[in-house]
Amino acid sequence: MAKNCNPLTEKVLVSTDTKQALMSIKEPGERYGDVIERVLQDRKKQDFIAHLDMIAKEGDFVPLDNDPEYAALKKEMRRENKHRQAGAAVR
Repeated sequence: MAKNCNPLTEKVLVSTDTKQALMSIKEPGERYGDVIERVLQDRKKQDFIAHLDMIAKEGDFVPLDNDPEYAALKKEMRRENKHRQAGAAVR
């Protein structure tokens, strides 16, 4: 993990169980602050995915089937996939 450029300014008191949990997920070369930062980043990703899931379930969407730009993008993606598959088969 890239080291944070911010100087270390705080000590955080944790229980023995919490320290053990942090130690169990700590990667070589990481400080506890790095572990906490990684856990917080994972939480942000999970929260964002949960937000997207909520939008997908509750959102009001406009169908794209009749949109010419969307149709052109789909066609281009299919064409690129065919070329990739053909290229992979040649190797």
